[in-house]
Amino acid sequence: MAKAITIGRWNWHWPAPRFNVAPTTKVPIVIKADDGVLEVHGARWGLIPHWWKKETLPSLTFNARSEEAAEKPTWRHSLRSMRCLMPARGWYEWNENELLRNDAGRKVKQPYFISLPDSDVIAFAGLWAVWQGQDGAQVLSCALLSKAASPAIVHIHDRMPVVLKQEHFAAWLDPKTSGQDVQESLSDALSDFAGYPVSSKVNNTRNDFPELLEPLAPI
Repeated sequence: MAKAITIGRWNWHWPAPRFNVAPTTKVPIVIKADDGVLEVHGARWGLIPHWWKKETLPSLTFNARSEEAAEKPTWRHSLRSMRCLMPARGWYEWNENELLRNDAGRKVKQPYFISLPDSDVIAFAGLWAVWQGQDGAQVLSCALLSKAASPAIVHIHDRMPVVLKQEHFAAWLDPKTSGQDVQESLSDALSDFAGYPVSSKVNNTRNDFPELLEPLAPI
């Protein structure tokens, strides 16, 4: 059954929600089509630039540092004219200063779930691209932009996704938006987030169920 994705006054439909999404899997993105209509598509999380020629797909292209995206070849074309929203409930981050033992008894970093209080859905600032493989098949892919973590969550990790304010959605999706306005949308991103520790079961991407979002019970 399709799941409604609602951000403010905007609503789309997407298959059943996921609770543990890993890079290279398919995620929903919202783009502005050539006719101006907003569309939701499934895209590979891990951007493949349109000019990519190697047989091996690029790695570590699921996050783009917003501070350097305008200059880096991997990102700059998409930042100019192929921007998207990536709807999500929140995101996981791992605190390297906190360790716990997983079910196998190994020490691992403490995972946290981070979200915006009182908001069921947020929108990451994303980039998208269409790449054509040697077999002629086209692949739609995406990456989210990151920035320095806000003071509220910097104790968990020093980086965070760029989460756009609703008033910047239209400009972000419009390919004609100027570079200056794009940067203003990034600099005016949301920052008032909160995080809490969750189970290390999230470290296994085969685990994908709502209970992963539950706060870790105190010892």
